[in-house]
Amino acid sequence: MGRTTLLAMSGGGLSGVAVLAAMSGTPMGVLLVYLAPLPLLMVGLGLGPAAFGFAGAAGLAVAVAFGGFAGAGLYGGMHVIPSWLIVQQALRPRASSPDGFQTAGHVLVALTLLVTFVVAVTAFGGRGEGGIEASVRNLLVTVAQTAAPALDEAQRTMLVEQVTPLFLGFSAVTWIVMLTVNGVLAQGLLTSRGMNRRPTPRWSELRLPDWFDFVLVSAAVAALALGGDAGFVARNLVVILLAPYFFVGLAVVHQIARRAGQPAMLLTVFYMILLIFFMFAAALVAALGIAEQWLGVRRRLAARGGSGTSE
Repeated sequence: MGRTTLLAMSGGGLSGVAVLAAMSGTPMGVLLVYLAPLPLLMVGLGLGPAAFGFAGAAGLAVAVAFGGFAGAGLYGGMHVIPSWLIVQQALRPRASSPDGFQTAGHVLVALTLLVTFVVAVTAFGGRGEGGIEASVRNLLVTVAQTAAPALDEAQRTMLVEQVTPLFLGFSAVTWIVMLTVNGVLAQGLLTSRGMNRRPTPRWSELRLPDWFDFVLVSAAVAALALGGDAGFVARNLVVILLAPYFFVGLAVVHQIARRAGQPAMLLTVFYMILLIFFMFAAALVAALGIAEQWLGVRRRLAARGGSGTSE
């Protein structure tokens, strides 16, 4: 067995163990599950798609051994398959791209469309007699009874009613953010050690393919026009499809910050506000991303004072 295979299988095994650690219920276990894609992505982006196959197989083997086939299915769906898609897209040659590889925007959109498809299929596949929204509400009632026993019945009911309408969408956005952050972190760690197979994209120049705008608009029209299960799912899909625009908005914020006298302090304050008022602030950042896609905010900033240094 070659060194590359051993490294790949070790990375996959480490990823599987990270997921299993979450079953312990400790804060460290919860943190590790968010980092579970990192070893897979480092293997794929550093050693290539073939090595990723060994890593994925090793991670699935660990998941089967300790979590059974149900645990392996969850691990494969949440971590292995989307990580494989990221690797495949990120390492795909693209002649029209400045660095000769698929752009970061295309990779992000491919991941988002995969998650969108999974959420739609899961929602309709798990629909109960009362409809998808009722099924989600019943699930959240059960979770709230276990996770928040200190709340009385009225408080749990109010919480569930507030969360239910967009629960699928925001859960999927969390998934996308987790995978994206791990992908950026993996590429950064590999680049720092000279092990990257492709140049690191200029994150501050992130842009989505133009055709994706029509996907968002179509989903928004469907959310407004449809009712019942279709309308409920469409509203949640709009939330998911806004995730790439959120990252574009962050790129614009970083370019704006670099024009300030103290960019580090400005970004620190921005991310503190983002964490504290996440729902409202994230919506504004996504709106900024849409403005960038449609109006070219960064281009206008560059025309006024020259572009900043790319990240």
